[in-house]
Amino acid sequence: MNCDTFLQWMKTHTGRGMPENPEVIDHLTSCPACRQLFSLDVCLESAIQQAFTPQNLPAGLAETIDNCLDQFNHSHPPMDLPGHAQSPPVKSTDPFFQKNDTEKTALMKKSIQKQLRH
Repeated sequence: MNCDTFLQWMKTHTGRGMPENPEVIDHLTSCPACRQLFSLDVCLESAIQQAFTPQNLPAGLAETIDNCLDQFNHSHPPMDLPGHAQSPPVKSTDPFFQKNDTEKTALMKKSIQKQLRH
């Protein structure tokens, strides 16, 4: 096996860990460049798997976020922005944009809580 063949094998290889193909193993044994590439690929696969593994969140996190949102909403009344800093009104059929700020905050809180529970 040469480096080009190994690269083609890498593109189609879907397994994790060490390859079982004897030609691939022989090539990895004799080619430091491909061995390094394979090692990097294994590390990348591991990092991706770890990044997408669900994590257990601390107990009470949803309540803490709720409290922070409530404090923010009560201590920061809506601002009156000068005309040049205002966005044009949103015209949408999306029900979210047809709600007032209190309803939007409630929807956001529910959405965050739902995500935290899953």
